[in-house]
Amino acid sequence: MKASNPTDFVLTKVLIYPNGGAKPKPITGLVNSFEYVENITHPFVSAKLEVVDSAGVLNSLPIQGGEKVEIECESTAFEEKFRYVFTVWTVQNRFARQQKQSYNIGLVSSEALINEVTRVTKPLSGNPESIVIDLLRNILKSDKDVFSEASKFETKVLPNRKRPFDLISDVSLKSVSPQSDYKSNNSSNTNQTAQQVKGTAGFFFWESKRGYNFYSVDSLCADEKSNLKSDKLDPIIWGEYVERLGNQEEGDNRFQILESNFESEINLLSSLRKGKYSSMMVFFNHSTGQYEEYVYRIKDSYDNMAHLGGQEGITLIPSNQIELSDYPSRIMSIFLDHESWYNESTPASPEPKDGGTSPTKFADWQKFYAAQSLARYQLLQNQLCTIVIPGNGNICAGDRIDIRLVNKVPTVLGRKEPFDTESSGIYLINEVSHVYDTVGGPGGKFLTTLRLMRDSYGMKDRPSNHGTK
Repeated sequence: MKASNPTDFVLTKVLIYPNGGAKPKPITGLVNSFEYVENITHPFVSAKLEVVDSAGVLNSLPIQGGEKVEIECESTAFEEKFRYVFTVWTVQNRFARQQKQSYNIGLVSSEALINEVTRVTKPLSGNPESIVIDLLRNILKSDKDVFSEASKFETKVLPNRKRPFDLISDVSLKSVSPQSDYKSNNSSNTNQTAQQVKGTAGFFFWESKRGYNFYSVDSLCADEKSNLKSDKLDPIIWGEYVERLGNQEEGDNRFQILESNFESEINLLSSLRKGKYSSMMVFFNHSTGQYEEYVYRIKDSYDNMAHLGGQEGITLIPSNQIELSDYPSRIMSIFLDHESWYNESTPASPEPKDGGTSPTKFADWQKFYAAQSLARYQLLQNQLCTIVIPGNGNICAGDRIDIRLVNKVPTVLGRKEPFDTESSGIYLINEVSHVYDTVGGPGGKFLTTLRLMRDSYGMKDRPSNHGTK
């Protein structure tokens, strides 16, 4: 049954389990609000409890850090319960007055604390997917579900006593989508002093309500028609969520956009300095003394990437300055060495021009991910949007959402096209924030804030004005 107010909810249970195995302490009635956060760039989920303590829980329990906290909320609109389990990592902003004190309890996944006291010493090898799973299962001892896809190359890693999540972050940057066209090809670049390289790279690793996730940027953006779609990823697309004018009441009020705003969508100076459009990679192989220069331009590889919007071509910079993208705006100097894990007498390089008859499978693949992953991550931030919707605890970071924003043109033109076709469409959910506010109204107030991003403008079923084709 659909609730009259889509933001109503009930905080049914908040339990704190004291260190030492004592009986859990219920503090449900002391909680003013509970905020839960996921982000596709963060390896663990986090949360915050705002507590008004009239029972002296902080000192009588006492809360020392490391306690298990179990939280259960029920959405009235969706008639569904959402359960969360965390570990206390901090108590902040304590304020006392008369017989009451208020404070915030910071919560994180238990793996986040284990990660801080764990240093990896044994060498790691294999596909990045297997390395990630090994770190989660055997080092962090996590029993949560892991959803992942393999990348193209095998690799070896010397951990140097780094933390597990730091190692996974390093591996994610170096991972290349299995479907990526990473070969060097002819390019339209006018710089003739350097060779050309194409391709796309970069993975995200994050924790969501469902478990741990390790997927390439292109897999997260690919649709059913794309050859970059991963067989291991069945993306969830929420919506349509629709923005309505104040006097409109039709439609399911659980799927309305209450607020929306966009961050800066154009920043040419920042994009050029980060090498978003074109970079030069300067390689020196200290084992052979070989020096090479490669130029990577994202528009040479754009059509072979998966995209969320309806934009067929890419407008990198204003058309009267499009020639600027023919010249690298960032130069990266990189040491290259294929011989690190190779003991044979023949060349270890996997490239045909080097004449290796039995090349190493643990080659140094920086040529195919250094500039590519950097540009791909930056491209995904072409359009950044934040929306607030009635609470839906099933939405996770890494999902997609189809939104419809009201056309802001004058009324006469707006009747022909009620939605903003350049800003509406499918987005990747970068961050999810579920806020359960027990004092926000008679039935509480449950809101979900989504920070969205995508690499192209428009909707899939119609052309975009931002395209160049």
